Amino acid sequence: MFNVNFNFGSQTALGGGFPGMSGGFPGTGGLAAGMPAMAPMQQMFAMSMNMMQTAMMGLMSQLTGQQVPLFGNSGFGGGSGGGMLQGSPLSSFLGNTSGSSVNGSRTKGSKIPGGKSLYKSGMFHKGAKGAPNSYAFENTPAGIKFAAKRGYSSIDLDMLITKDGVPVATHWAKPMAKDGFYDPQGKLGKNTKVSDMTLAQVMRLRNRDGQSRIYPMSTMIKELKKNGIAGDLEAKNDPRFATDRVMGYLAGLVRDSGIKANLKSINRGPLSGRILNTAQEHGFWVRTAKGNGHKRKLIGYGS
Repeated sequence: MFNVNFNFGSQTALGGGFPGMSGGFPGTGGLAAGMPAMAPMQQMFAMSMNMMQTAMMGLMSQLTGQQVPLFGNSGFGGGSGGGMLQGSPLSSFLGNTSGSSVNGSRTKGSKIPGGKSLYKSGMFHKGAKGAPNSYAFENTPAGIKFAAKRGYSSIDLDMLITKDGVPVATHWAKPMAKDGFYDPQGKLGKNTKVSDMTLAQVMRLRNRDGQSRIYPMSTMIKELKKNGIAGDLEAKNDPRFATDRVMGYLAGLVRDSGIKANLKSINRGPLSGRILNTAQEHGFWVRTAKGNGHKRKLIGYGS
């Protein structure tokens, strides 16, 4: 009945389901013994309704009374305590997860359209002629629109992950220490990292340029589709990018949108290698980005 990739607690809401008419309904012996005599079809219907009611009550209890782990017991980005749905805007922007392959299982295998062609007419980056010289502008819908109107093949989008496991488009780990971001509520310290903020906290940040904000990657990929431009997605130094949950989610967003996209990471050692390997497994064409004393290196698809 519930064909959604969520795991509510340690067991599925409807248990083992219905194995077939000949086998009856598992676990209903006590119900049958305590029920008044009924015609077989009436008894079957009553037991079915009882099971459905029990399942729904248990489901609602968990949804309203507990934090609900997203995409499996280990949280969206891996590790305990990450990726909680309660109190997060995730439910409003993820939509129907059955088509997004948020658990990564469907995304492995087929290649995502990308490669060197995404740089044929240039990749828009901070400092491009006529654009504000800031990463804040680059990582916004306005930046995407600017790049598309000026004929760029792709745009650089930097990615970090929030405390509650949501990939967002921003460059600096401490956005309020760089690029003019501030907390209008004054509750977050200047050196607070994106990884220590929830999505709601990150999205409430404003910028002194009057136009830049930080958006989830789901929004940014929709903007790439809307403006007909490819994404050159840069995963920053967060080990959660090397997990199937996060990379599978990103690959699912890209596939479902129909855009072209590459994935890159600055060479910072073994973690960067793991991120790019996981990206290849999920179908991305990958490369290293210039930085940390290294030149960029084109790698390509996995075997």
